[in-house]
Amino acid sequence: MKTVKQMLKFFGVSVLGWLIDFSIYNLIIFLFDMNISVINVISSLIGVTFIFIFSTRKIFESSGKYSIRTKYVIYIVYQIILILSVSRLLPVFREYLLSFDISFIMNYSNAIAKVMITPITASINFIVMKFVIEKL
Repeated sequence: MKTVKQMLKFFGVSVLGWLIDFSIYNLIIFLFDMNISVINVISSLIGVTFIFIFSTRKIFESSGKYSIRTKYVIYIVYQIILILSVSRLLPVFREYLLSFDISFIMNYSNAIAKVMITPITASINFIVMKFVIEKL
């Protein structure tokens, strides 16, 4: 039951972190002509840092032999690998969306691609966060 409560809380916090990430992602797209993979790395790191800070204070009980700072470094290294992997998928998803040749989809293909990837990363993140905070 504890894990289910943690999962629900984590997904709630993840929604807030995702909103931060998604807002920054779209703001940078609007303001700058940059590669969406680079933009995703920037916005995602900000979002996952928020999620880590909140989760370690309100959801997971830190235990194990490593300090919270060490756990943050471990989590960020994991996140960088995940974000870089996912960021390589964004252009693929975007190109797929553009193939539909529907103006709404074409106009918002960057945002839609980010939305499509989010459930995958959120699920993996819960498992990794729980392990890093509670087991390491």
